[in-house]
Formats: sequence, C-alpha cells, structure tokens
Amino acid sequence: MLEPQTSIELFGLVLYEPVTALTDIFVSIICLVAYLKLNALPQRSQVQRLFKYYFLSMSLATFFGGVLGHALIHFVPFYMKLPGWITSMLSVALLERALIQYSRKLIDPKIGTFFSKLNIIELLAFLIVVLVTLNFQFVLIHAAYGIAIVVTGFTSFVYFKEKNIGSKQILQGVLVSAIGAFFFVFKIGFGKWFNHIDISHVFMMIASVLYYKGARNLIEGQIIFSSE
Repeated sequence: MLEPQTSIELFGLVLYEPVTALTDIFVSIICLVAYLKLNALPQRSQVQRLFKYYFLSMSLATFFGGVLGHALIHFVPFYMKLPGWITSMLSVALLERALIQYSRKLIDPKIGTFFSKLNIIELLAFLIVVLVTLNFQFVLIHAAYGIAIVVTGFTSFVYFKEKNIGSKQILQGVLVSAIGAFFFVFKIGFGKWFNHIDISHVFMMIASVLYYKGARNLIEGQIIFSSE
C-alpha cells in the first residue's frame, strides 16, 4: 500500500499530499502561461482557439486536481474531484479537435466531419459514465484513447504529409506523456515524498511544454501560409 505523504500546515490550514498538490499546480501554471502566449498571437483561427482552450482547460483541471483532489482532500466530499476530472476530459477532447481541425486541409471533408462528430460523442459518452460511476479509471481510459489514438494518429498523418516541426514536437509530447503514464499505471515512485503521481506530473510538465511549442509552430505556420 502506498504510504501517504505527511500533511503540512500553511497559515493555519492543513494541506494533504503536499508534493502531489504542488506538482499538479506547477502543471497548471505551465498550461496557463501557454494559454496566455497562444492567446497573444495575432491570428484568430479555429486551430488557435482550440489549442489555447486546451491549455486553459488543462490549467484549470490540474489546479482543481491539486487543490480539491489532493491538498484539501479530507475537507471536501469525494464528488468535489469531479471538477478536475471533467475539465481534464474536456481538455483532451479539445486537443483531439485541434489536431482534427488542423488536418482538415489534408483529408477528405467527410472524414474530417466524421471525426469531429465522433469527438463530441466520445466526450459525452465518457462524461456520462464518469458521472454515473464516479470512477477515475474512465477518465484515464478517455485520456488514453484521445492521446494515443486520435492525437497520435492525426499528428502522425500531418507529420507524414508536411514534415513540420510542430507536429514532430507534439508527437514528442505524446511520447513523454506515455512515459509518465507508465510510471503512474505501474506505481513506480521514489518513496512517499516523490511517488508515482508526482513523477507523472513531472512528465506532464515536460509534455505540456512540447505541446505548446508544437501548437505554436503549427499556428504560426498557418499565419505565414495565410499571409503569402
């Protein structure tokens, strides 16, 4: 059984799982900065909007997860984990949709429409299952499907067609995410003060930076193309 991290007291408030909560918040900060930087870009394309809202929703998801899911876990009811779970599922769906939208110029319109509709159906189906079961495993399954199948599939296709640095960086982010997932699933950690969840959060930080770089390069490539 995993030994819990010792709680700490901050300004009279007892905070549980402090390292896990802190690493979650670090991911949140990185994603918030990515959102602000993408929002500052000049063009307002659909791809740009989807990518920036992916980072905003992931920032909220990891903040909720760090605060409600870990730091204040003994002060709030179990269902207060849902804001983090639901927002994280929305973020994965937005990342999927961003890559689907970017790929539309390279694929048959019917295929793009099919996967765009499937993206919504998939999200709603998993949301219903999670709300009924209150089981985090379905959040993980949704993320695994979205990242490993949809994001990897469409990004690989884009890289095959265009050989651009943006799609390559997103694929690198997927690989880093997979390494983090490996530590998480098999509960590989370095003791209670840096457990498997903390390690997975570190890989999430690295992956978020790679996703941001990839998204920015894809968006800026669109800006250059549209101005020519």
